[in-house]
Amino acid sequence: MPAVRESRLAGGIREAGQPPAAAGGGRGIDLMAFDEERTRGASGGDVRLRGFGDLVAFGEALEWVARHGSPLDVEEVDVAEAVGRVLAAPLHATADLPPFDRVSDDGYAVCSGETIGAGTYNPLLLELREAPGLSPGGAILVAAGMPLPRGADAVMPFGEAQANGRALEVLGSVAEGVGIEQRGVQLRSGATLAPVGRALRPQDLAVLASLGVERVSVVRRPGVKLVIAAAKGDARCPPPDANGPMLRALVERDGGIALPAGTEGDHRAAIREAMAAQGGDLLLAVGRTGTGPDDEASLALAGAGQLDVHGIAVRPGGSAGMGRAGELPVILLPGDPLACLCAYELFAGAMIRRMGGRDPRLPHAALEAEVSRKIVSTIGFTEVCQVRLVDGRVEPTGSPGSGGIASALRADGFVVVPAPLEGYAPGARVLVHLHS
Repeated sequence: MPAVRESRLAGGIREAGQPPAAAGGGRGIDLMAFDEERTRGASGGDVRLRGFGDLVAFGEALEWVARHGSPLDVEEVDVAEAVGRVLAAPLHATADLPPFDRVSDDGYAVCSGETIGAGTYNPLLLELREAPGLSPGGAILVAAGMPLPRGADAVMPFGEAQANGRALEVLGSVAEGVGIEQRGVQLRSGATLAPVGRALRPQDLAVLASLGVERVSVVRRPGVKLVIAAAKGDARCPPPDANGPMLRALVERDGGIALPAGTEGDHRAAIREAMAAQGGDLLLAVGRTGTGPDDEASLALAGAGQLDVHGIAVRPGGSAGMGRAGELPVILLPGDPLACLCAYELFAGAMIRRMGGRDPRLPHAALEAEVSRKIVSTIGFTEVCQVRLVDGRVEPTGSPGSGGIASALRADGFVVVPAPLEGYAPGARVLVHLHS
């Protein structure tokens, strides 16, 4: 088993620690040419047919994400387009809300003192008048949202009064303040509406529009380039791209903008071209991250930029990597869909959320529940276990190393098992991150 390296992250590329375990082949690989290339690249961390000599600890990989995931610059957008955008500055009320005393219920604006003693057997007659002002002995027909007429201090509901021409027969009394919303009762001018980092919700936009706010300052959405290697399989019947649709949805969920950067042709060349192309704030290179003869993603990054991390003590997703091409951060994600999902959730998703000014922690709703069937894990690895809830208790849908992406389909959520543990026994209570 590869050792977990707890020390500092390498400034560049780590040495590949193990000698070749076995020769690959069977997929049209020129092994003689491959061996020559591997020898030339051995000092640069080529793990193909060698395996990972050591692994970066989970926490150390998260530190890399934190260091390279600073929030992006600020832009202004129309309030109507701001749902889901993250505030770059706190919002304060620009006026009282409501801005004046107003009617909250349909009815008749009256002076409450004039209705004292009115009842079914002792009706009171008031004169219906026109807004804006109310003089003694009068009433004004009003609708919710209207300014409260001067002189009125209550609204008589329709069920307590009957109009007859210009006369209003009042059949009950009403207390002062009934049916009225006073100025500033919802918000006072200058009050803090939302802090920095709030992702604006539809109801937030309603408040801003009510206050007359037209534009807000938000963190720019990260542009995420996606370079996806063709899935491994029989060239005569290539498997479909399972990762592209999943990753585009995840990037959007985390506030980014998915920018397709290429899925066809030579994967190493596609990564280099995407790193060199203008635009984008993060590159996700998917597939070819392992130890097979055609796993070239890490070499592409090392050749065109800098490979800082390759091989992390997590399962699934341990062949993930991280590096830079100038100022552009690059994250390598495994091609296996479940490993890709887990590595994205733990690292790439956190990076995108940081860049977009969001909370980098897992964005899922979570609940605590009791384990009904043992969750198995390997000491030394942070493991993501897909689980389902049965009668309120947790059971795995497969081990972290098996079950494939279908185990996530059957799952209600997942449990992250810390590296020091060998799993959770029945009866233990765990935190379940619920799939959206």
